[in-house]
Amino acid sequence: MQRILLLVFTLTLFYSCSKSEGSGSNISVLGISSSLDSGDGYSNGKYCAEVGYYNPNTGKESTYTLTVQVQDNEVVEINFPGGGYLDDEITDGSLNSSGEASFTLDNGTEYTVEITGDTGDCFDDVVMAERCNGTTKKGTQCKRLTDNSSGYCWQHEDQQ
Repeated sequence: MQRILLLVFTLTLFYSCSKSEGSGSNISVLGISSSLDSGDGYSNGKYCAEVGYYNPNTGKESTYTLTVQVQDNEVVEINFPGGGYLDDEITDGSLNSSGEASFTLDNGTEYTVEITGDTGDCFDDVVMAERCNGTTKKGTQCKRLTDNSSGYCWQHEDQQ
């Protein structure tokens, strides 16, 4: 019992000493990494996140693996693989201690964000969109992006 208490005390002391005031670096205790910045929330930077989308007007609901930009412990930007992003539309993307945020845009669309890790391994298991292999009526290659395994967007699936 004394060994357990000593271990807990040592880890607590190590953790509190390694976490200096104003530090913006990641903290690692026994190999467990945390992106918390001085206990005040997530450090500024980009993170991998599961982003849930719900449009109550159409009933459409989806979940995406995307990168998000965090500033002052708030989600300030959501980046979509096709190059689009949300930023000015986000009014309160405050992250809780579990790395989750939820907000509703002015048009009623609801978003939930859950930080899942760093951006380095964000898309390892996600099929990335590529340019469609289809040919347009003018004879040029389609400019749409698709993540269909066929390599064709919905409009050119018949060209497989």
